[in-house]
Amino acid sequence: MLADGPATEEALRGPDGEMEIGPGLIWVQMATVGMDWTQRFVNTATRYQVSFFDAPVSGSQGPAQAGQLTILASGPSWLWETVAPVFAALGRATVWLGPAGNGTRAKLVLNNWLADLTEMTAETLTFARQLDLDPAAIVDLLEPTPLGSPYAMQKAHTMLDGDFSQAFALKHALKDAELAAQAAQASGAELTLTSALLPRRRDTAANGHANDDLAAVYLTA
Repeated sequence: MLADGPATEEALRGPDGEMEIGPGLIWVQMATVGMDWTQRFVNTATRYQVSFFDAPVSGSQGPAQAGQLTILASGPSWLWETVAPVFAALGRATVWLGPAGNGTRAKLVLNNWLADLTEMTAETLTFARQLDLDPAAIVDLLEPTPLGSPYAMQKAHTMLDGDFSQAFALKHALKDAELAAQAAQASGAELTLTSALLPRRRDTAANGHANDDLAAVYLTA
């Protein structure tokens, strides 16, 4: 699962710059590359008579190491049983979403959700601190309630501990947010919150935190 579309295409081409694919192969593409690159890969697969699966994942480093990812699978239905064992080794669940491209659409929606949720968590803790409240007490207040989503609480503890060891790198979250914004613009959707937060993510990444966890946005909230 590589960083982006160009890295994925470079790996596909191999050291000689030639496509190392041909008729009858199955290509499973699991990186988050956005709609334009996914369509480019669909076109490449069609040209070389390769069966293409667009199957990004939901989950970061910990779930990946534990084999607990959720696979957002899309591709030719007649080959689902062939690739299912591969997905089962990587994840706790595989969600079949129809033709190739739908996996990427779902991934952009999910990553937009988690990035905005992280930003909201950072802003909430900063707001509490500015009001002379203990941010940790606010986390304790939220955690047992329906408002305290497990993901937000995990990021809140990361922020308060000040340990931004990479689980989901800010540079990748920023890339995904920009891909979501591009997809929204192309579809006519309006991601007002995401668009408003993108400059702060860019600034945080540019100030030496690109390789830190996404939770590092707390430092500039």
